[in-house]
Amino acid sequence: MRLGLLVVSLMTTSSLFAGCKEKPAATVKEVNALDAKSTDAPNPVEDPRFKEFSDHLRAYVKLHDTADARVPSLKETSDPLQVSGREKALADEIRVERAGAHQGEMFSAPVAREIADIVAEDFNGRPLNVQKAILIEVPMKVPPAINTDYPTTMPLATVPPGLLLKLPTLPEELEYRFLGRHLILRDVKANLIVDFIPDAVPAAPAKTAGRGAHP
Repeated sequence: MRLGLLVVSLMTTSSLFAGCKEKPAATVKEVNALDAKSTDAPNPVEDPRFKEFSDHLRAYVKLHDTADARVPSLKETSDPLQVSGREKALADEIRVERAGAHQGEMFSAPVAREIADIVAEDFNGRPLNVQKAILIEVPMKVPPAINTDYPTTMPLATVPPGLLLKLPTLPEELEYRFLGRHLILRDVKANLIVDFIPDAVPAAPAKTAGRGAHP
């Protein structure tokens, strides 16, 4: 798990929280420090609920490696055009390998329900100002789609470390991201939406949130 790379965006959700008098959204440092104190959120690596998901992840990594082998290696460079060019080439190869892929192919219905429950429980158990920091309004004209690029014009809204500890571990090729209220499974090297769970994040803060500290 690459916790060092995973931080919480500082953006706030003005339209959802307009008129609220609670304290402002937490800062990145505050949210991460709060999560660092957690001692009861073991990573469910061997959780039988996610065996099917783990099988799908292993299959995807093989597919990713097959596609990656067909793209010329990129020598060490700081040229963003070369980096983005290889990223796009890899994404195109993965699209060929996953032609016909659909939403729910990685996150089957039972797995999606389990993960959505974990996300909702974590979100609703956090103080309101932390919920504000997590629930980011990313304007989307259309819903996310499988095998499409993660929008480069939108912030990479990430998942708090404490929540990551409760979610199934991902291989290094993949990561969880938030896009609006959707939980995205993103291919890191290809910047590709592999799958997503629609509306995994609750639509509004829980009324009882903030009555206790997040563990």
